[in-house]
Amino acid sequence: MGLSKDFWKILGNDRDNANTCKKALKLVMDAPEGPERDGLLAFIYHQGIGVEFDLDKAFEYAEKAANEKEGIALYLLGIMCEHGETPDQLHSGPRQKYDHYDAERFMERCAATDSSWAEDAHLWLGDFFWDSARGGDREIAIEHYEIIGKHNKEAAAKLSDYYYDYAEYKEFKDPELNEKALRWTEIAATDDPAGYAYRAGSMLAEGIGCKEPAFRLARKYLEDAYYCGQWEAAEMIAMMFQERADSDTRPDSEKERCRKEADSWRKSAEKLRLAQIANHPDPSQEED
Repeated sequence: MGLSKDFWKILGNDRDNANTCKKALKLVMDAPEGPERDGLLAFIYHQGIGVEFDLDKAFEYAEKAANEKEGIALYLLGIMCEHGETPDQLHSGPRQKYDHYDAERFMERCAATDSSWAEDAHLWLGDFFWDSARGGDREIAIEHYEIIGKHNKEAAAKLSDYYYDYAEYKEFKDPELNEKALRWTEIAATDDPAGYAYRAGSMLAEGIGCKEPAFRLARKYLEDAYYCGQWEAAEMIAMMFQERADSDTRPDSEKERCRKEADSWRKSAEKLRLAQIANHPDPSQEED
């Protein structure tokens, strides 16, 4: 896999730079023949990297490498089948080999490899089966998302949404569902605090998915959400401190500190809320 590593290292995110593309192309062209080289050439022709965009050549190299179970080639063939880019579909001839129905098959083969492209294939398959108009089997979709969810933010986010909505539908009375919802929400919040930190903090504050409310961790996630612009997170932190201030089991000194924290967070919540209203007024509230 040294060739692929060197190729991506050269290309990086600089695909619009002609000199970079030429260097990446030369590296692959000069490499010994083999499935890895063919897979990269398929990608090069499909993307027009240092060469003219050529779907026929992309398909030729991809099919050759796919026969050797090269991950990038299998993934690319799946994409080409999905988008109608195989020769049979492009040239409107009789079906000889592949059409859009074969996309799933190539993605499944890619997902079964140890290639770095397997993760992309699992995500594609998750989306495919999630879509009722395509695969239409959400249990299979969840299986694919769970395989990659720990290190794929898109999959983690979809798992959080799925399990949270399901747990909410069950009125948060199913401990196993609650635990899964919290676990995937925390993972999603790591990469997307704006989208999932508030949910994670709220669940931890209410003891959903954990044995008992986790004040410190809940506050951490809620602070992340607040700094992402969610005033409701500051309001919830205030409520958490207020509950501590109203507790009969805490010393007076700690109660007073918690009251001050609650007041401070309420003010922060209101300040942010008003600022957002000022920046984005509700058109329905404007006078004629």
